[in-house]
Amino acid sequence: MNSEKILKGVPKAYYGAGGVTPFPICLKAVSDFLGDPLDYTYAIVASGGAFRFAWDTAEWNPGNVAINHAYDDPERPFRQGVTALGRDFQILWREGNNEWWRAGTGTKEDFKAFIRVQIDAGKPVIALGPLGPPEAAIITGYRDGGDTLLGWSLFQWDAKTFSEEGYFTSTDYWDKAKGNDFVAVMSLGDVTAPRMGVKQIVENAIAALEGRQEGKVAKGVAAYDAWKKALLGATEKDFAMECGGQNLVMMCQGDATDCLADGRHNANVWFKRLAEENPAEPLYGEIAEQFAIVAKTITEKVYPLLGGYERGAEQTKALEQPETRRQIAAHIDSMKAADEKALALMKELLAAM
Repeated sequence: MNSEKILKGVPKAYYGAGGVTPFPICLKAVSDFLGDPLDYTYAIVASGGAFRFAWDTAEWNPGNVAINHAYDDPERPFRQGVTALGRDFQILWREGNNEWWRAGTGTKEDFKAFIRVQIDAGKPVIALGPLGPPEAAIITGYRDGGDTLLGWSLFQWDAKTFSEEGYFTSTDYWDKAKGNDFVAVMSLGDVTAPRMGVKQIVENAIAALEGRQEGKVAKGVAAYDAWKKALLGATEKDFAMECGGQNLVMMCQGDATDCLADGRHNANVWFKRLAEENPAEPLYGEIAEQFAIVAKTITEKVYPLLGGYERGAEQTKALEQPETRRQIAAHIDSMKAADEKALALMKELLAAM
């Protein structure tokens, strides 16, 4: 057993590296490092992240748009994203149960062993929450047999120490009391199959976008009505809540809009490519147009109502105004209608395949 191994040159994972959804950002970085260049658009589309939308009907939940909500199985988008590349997939979940995550059996020693095996084989590990909340990050190395981990996180600013490569270094990654919510590690195994094809991706997109209720969480097109209801019903008490130094209502609003802007933009890009490659099939272009409506509604109508996409005092003050929220609610209705149209067109396309 090695005591230390650090992989050099793993691309940095950060917000803006292709988009703002952590898992496809990390998936692209690791795949690129392994010599299999990956387009962010394909990563977010194939994982299902481009078609996700969820809203907790019981509370203002800052985890609403996490990619684990894309389907009813929290593991599916991660497994789907890796196997879409034709790669074998392994995942280890942390021991215990969690409302939002799959119950696992993995101990700290199990996680360390999993990480050592992958890093020793020259493969970075995608991890959920070694630094900060349980969002995707990349483990690029270890020291002291795994008692110290190194890597890239979308929350890199939470790190206290860094390696010479710029990787975060952490010895308290397992400690929830330190603000870390480390719930899983997963691998990108060897390439054993072709990349996922169009038909399977469309089937998966339909499953993510289909309206449904899982427990207290509305998903797919059903999430729009839950978002609208929460926004119109927000009270002064709601706006007094904070999370991580941000106004909680503004955080949930901002996450929802960023999720849709990023996801539906890339869904539009992917279907536009298919339209260009398959001019005899008009449905590709029609689906792309509907996803473009959602993305443009966010960037050209909703963000301007709040004074920009930021989440500061100016945006929060604007969101507190009932008239602003009524206008946003009208845009929510139009975005829901566009997504419902895209869903119907995808079902039509699938039937013709």
